[in-house]
Amino acid sequence: MAKLKTEGIEETIKMLEKIEANTDEILTAAIEAGAKIVVKEMSSQISSLKTSSEDEDNEKRYPTQRELKSIQSGLGAAPVQDNGTKMDTNIGFAGYDGKQTKRYPRGHSNKMLAAKFDKGSSFIKAQPFFNKAKRNAEAKATAAMQKVLTDEINRLTK
Repeated sequence: MAKLKTEGIEETIKMLEKIEANTDEILTAAIEAGAKIVVKEMSSQISSLKTSSEDEDNEKRYPTQRELKSIQSGLGAAPVQDNGTKMDTNIGFAGYDGKQTKRYPRGHSNKMLAAKFDKGSSFIKAQPFFNKAKRNAEAKATAAMQKVLTDEINRLTK
């Protein structure tokens, strides 16, 4: 009868258990690294948008510097969430621009302003930047996430 002798299996099992015990922390770090790249690219795209001055009275205008600064300051990534089947984060705009009106006593929502600048409206010229930022950041974010995963697994397996 043939004999099967396995060597090193205990070490491999311990290594895999160590990785499993730290999976949430590893994935959170990787997702945060990717989100950081996307936020940076989104901010870069916002900075490159054309602007109009506050006193221009054109039929259609570009965003003002104040509006761009407002949406840039509100840009960020939410904390990583684990819903049991997947882990993810959201990147978006928080806060208000501070220009109070009767209709908007807290000011215009940065999320609303960003959508108007991206898609345009009856009084703002469209300057698509969401999809451009996504395309530009996708490969870099994927590489950054892969690097974090590899580094963390290598750290745990040594």
